[in-house]
Amino acid sequence: MIMPAPVIQLDHVSKRYPNGFLALENVSLAFNIGEIHALLGENGAGKSTLMNILYGVHEPTEGGVLMDGREVVHRRPADAIANGIGMVHQHFKLVMPFTVTENLALVAKGDRRKAFRRHADVRAFMERYGVELDPAAVVGRLPLALQQRVEILKALVNDSRVLLLDEPSTILTPTEIENLYATLRRIRDNGTAVAVVTHNVDEVLAHVDRYTVLKRGRTNGTGLIAETTSAELVERIVGHAVANTARISPQRNAGIERLRLAGVTLRPSSGSPGLHQINLTLRAGEVVGVAGVEGNGQTELFDTLAGQRQPEAGQLVRGSDGGNGGAVSVALVPQDRHHEGLSLDLSVAQNLLYSKIMGGAYRRAGLLDHGAIGERAKVMIDAADIRAQSHASPARSLSGGNQQKIVVARAMDEGASVVVVYQPTRGLDVAAAEAVLTRLAAAADSGTSVVVISSNIEELIRVSDRIVVLNGGRITGEVTGADMSVSAIGPLMTLGRQPHSNPLEHSDA
Repeated sequence: MIMPAPVIQLDHVSKRYPNGFLALENVSLAFNIGEIHALLGENGAGKSTLMNILYGVHEPTEGGVLMDGREVVHRRPADAIANGIGMVHQHFKLVMPFTVTENLALVAKGDRRKAFRRHADVRAFMERYGVELDPAAVVGRLPLALQQRVEILKALVNDSRVLLLDEPSTILTPTEIENLYATLRRIRDNGTAVAVVTHNVDEVLAHVDRYTVLKRGRTNGTGLIAETTSAELVERIVGHAVANTARISPQRNAGIERLRLAGVTLRPSSGSPGLHQINLTLRAGEVVGVAGVEGNGQTELFDTLAGQRQPEAGQLVRGSDGGNGGAVSVALVPQDRHHEGLSLDLSVAQNLLYSKIMGGAYRRAGLLDHGAIGERAKVMIDAADIRAQSHASPARSLSGGNQQKIVVARAMDEGASVVVVYQPTRGLDVAAAEAVLTRLAAAADSGTSVVVISSNIEELIRVSDRIVVLNGGRITGEVTGADMSVSAIGPLMTLGRQPHSNPLEHSDA
């Protein structure tokens, strides 16, 4: 068997930051021509640091980078690009008012820029990788999955030999993930080494050729996907086996009514199906899952429960908070942690306690009590296993998964009677995702009403007492107990109302 040729290697690389934090320790690995290589590991394991060293964002403290066996020094991204390395960041770096062609021409070097002035040449370039886009389309008007394709094409414009992708699937639906990897296979087959940072073990097993696991900044196994199993990968990532098929907690008995949507309707608009006669009651001590193909009313439902949008018909009725004498309070975990969940330039501590600080807590003589904020934040950081250099580090410096842990930890600490979470485990490794689901179940056990909106049906089945399904802005069915299965939920997501079923048109949906 002929082994594929390594195009780029990390040779005993370590990275220590000025405050002493050791992000990578003695890491050696190779990315090969014609392979898709997955980089796996817990949040904060060092995956993004490794990618940033390859791309010239950071320099290693020890060790070096080899290309075709010779040492190269990348002091800035321009050095990496000159050596044939392209990178697709988790958060896009596109010029939204520009067209697809203009975004590509912007990064093209030398004579190649001329080729990206003609739509015919742009189409030929895209066809090489099996990407179908209108060269004249304004990027800001494209859906996220197609914006990501533009980012991938940008990274390939200058004949890149290595393509790095940081968490490319976290923003995508299952169908879009399939399409993404079809594109990556085309890129691989054209002779490019592809490296993908991801947390999704099933995705890796289905689409990847080789893997490397990082754990606490060190390599913890590498090999061919064909020679490993899901259980082996999970154990390498977490350090122990994770049983993630059983229900997280026994079926609960729902209590008093907390919130009720009575005939709630929002008018459809461009890109939105609206909501149509939604009847849904949320009760104390239960987890209500909301399933559906993304874009079928989940965002509208979240916004309505959050009080961010008012129904055009019907009403949102607030019930009892359990005798505490106040209005029902709602804590939120939005799906977009960067734009809705965090203030990235504030510290981890300030983000964790943001709601309470804004409510007047943690003040002494009119000034913020930073000592008290720090002490409370340390407790929350330990409880949520947030991997940060310190509680004073800016949220921007954390990995995406650890940023998500901040948003979830803050919501769970607010003592709200209703918690609404949207894609709570997106971007989390398997152990962190399990911890979040367990925490949501525990909140329901203690009497909180929990709503989980997620595209991950298996997770919803494990954590929910009942699951309602959204399709085209309508609730097309509800499943409970032993009936909660992919085979029961799937048709409701894709085919609308089942024959002989009684869709939810009553207040106890």
